[in-house]
Amino acid sequence: MLLAESISEYIKEKKEPSILSEFRTNAEKLLGSAVFPDPSLESWRKISLSNFKISEYTKVCPDSSVTVSGNAKVTRLQDLPAEKLSEVLKKLGPAVSFYSKEWFPLFVFSRFTHAYYVQLGSDPSSFPEIKVECKDGNIILPLLIVDAFPGAKSNFLERWESPSQKDLVLMSGVTILLTPPNGDFQYSSLENLGDSTFHFRATYGIQEKDSKFHASLASWGGYKGKSFYDTNVAGKGCWTRYVGLSPLKAREFQDTEVRILHSESHAQSSILYRTVVREKAHHVFTGNLHIPSHCKDVGAIQINNNLLLDRTARAESIPKLEVFADSVKCEHGATVGEIDEEQLFYLASRGISEEEARKMIVEGFLNEVVREFPSETVREELSSMIESRMLGE
Repeated sequence: MLLAESISEYIKEKKEPSILSEFRTNAEKLLGSAVFPDPSLESWRKISLSNFKISEYTKVCPDSSVTVSGNAKVTRLQDLPAEKLSEVLKKLGPAVSFYSKEWFPLFVFSRFTHAYYVQLGSDPSSFPEIKVECKDGNIILPLLIVDAFPGAKSNFLERWESPSQKDLVLMSGVTILLTPPNGDFQYSSLENLGDSTFHFRATYGIQEKDSKFHASLASWGGYKGKSFYDTNVAGKGCWTRYVGLSPLKAREFQDTEVRILHSESHAQSSILYRTVVREKAHHVFTGNLHIPSHCKDVGAIQINNNLLLDRTARAESIPKLEVFADSVKCEHGATVGEIDEEQLFYLASRGISEEEARKMIVEGFLNEVVREFPSETVREELSSMIESRMLGE
């Protein structure tokens, strides 16, 4: 049972090293002071959790629900040597501080069911992967810490999957992404979720001096979800790029928030997120660029484009720029619209059927994001998924 009468009982059942138990206990104290998400909180005002009851999720998914493949050194936190575990938990410190008032990340920090430390290699052709599944239980709370290789290119793919089930399930996790000095980290995330899944994620990255970080995100399915993708650009000379896509249908609801905090000068960041929404699905995108007054020579841009395939579909775009510095260049743009009838007419005049024309427009709209995924296998998977979800019955 996950929700024991007290956190101390839960920790005792896990039989973990004392330093890991202490980490959980400290997170539990913060959780006790955090406000459970409701529409009064700015980041949660678009999503209703009135039918979410945390007490209903007690059957923890087994250890086999997290699988690893590819060339990476992956170790359960509880199996790390004491000195290494202490070092890894210190790396979690900035993330715990950042989410010190966020209920779901703190819930994961205190109650994580699966926790792994991942050390990536320097082979740019290698695509190590972790898959998180929720099918033999109704709750999974993974905590992942991923260390990229310094001075070289690293790839990492994180998958979240769940089937459609009769009863609702909960997937909530925290992923920490560490890009060392001169590192070049390409992170990819795929979410393929059943229509009975509540999903809440927080992904927190830290970039050190002269590093590159590229995140490719694709999320579809699920019942209701809120995802935070946060990066602290902590070193000078950094380059940061987020691209993402969400093809939603039926009554799926998804709320995606990307936040980039520039902490040092001489850096570049950009966000491109595109959604295609059909039937009665609803997507909310929030992009937040924060540049404090001491930062100089910073360029930042965020673009969000949304394509509606039905009049009943909804997409909302909330761009935010918090710029307190003078010597910076920032831009933002957002569009929400239906397929252009003039485009359909033009393609029809070239002998292309309406069905094929719609397919071409949707694929062209999303391909700019798809082609930035570093794995050819994943690009092919996404193209097939887009065709079946957005253009099939």
